[in-house]
Amino acid sequence: MKMLAILHAAQLVTLAGPNRARCGKELNDLGIISDGALLVEGDRIAAVGTSKEIEKLARDAEIIDASGSVVLPGFVDGHTHLVFAGNRLDDFEARARGETYEQIAKRDGGIQTTVRATRAASEGQLFSLAKERAGWFLRNGTTTVEAKSGYGLSVEDELKILRVIRRIGAETPLQTVPTFLGAHAVPPQLERDAYVGLVRNEMLPRV
Repeated sequence: MKMLAILHAAQLVTLAGPNRARCGKELNDLGIISDGALLVEGDRIAAVGTSKEIEKLARDAEIIDASGSVVLPGFVDGHTHLVFAGNRLDDFEARARGETYEQIAKRDGGIQTTVRATRAASEGQLFSLAKERAGWFLRNGTTTVEAKSGYGLSVEDELKILRVIRRIGAETPLQTVPTFLGAHAVPPQLERDAYVGLVRNEMLPRV
């Protein structure tokens, strides 16, 4: 089994502690090991400790010298919209001019701008866009994201977005946790009650 040892981290942040949500002063306890190291066997962390301790276990391991660096777990982003097309530059300009979000929404801006662009994009195009964003997350230390749908607002377009989210999780190192957000907004072609019925009776059974 392939082994990898990361040695001599100025700080190894283990987050060791209670297996539950922390609160108060517990949030300051990051389980930091100075001159820290960890040993990876296959795809699992086999041991953590000081560099002196891990060096004894790492005779046949590939070595990464992390001197001067902080080694810590990947960040988890619990709220993202990873899959969409288009942009809202016009909306940003409108907000800068003093328009409210409600005013922008009344002229089918805001969410509806992104819905139109996302509906028009193919599944392949959405995957390419999302794959680029996945790279941004990974380069900045985020390794797991919750990713919402909600920019399709139709049965097939919501399913299209969810398929792309799952594909990103399968084909890139970014771990994705899909969330169905079909009730993100009401599409302009439907009344609210009719759309709620569509979400409940057609979207949810398909999801």
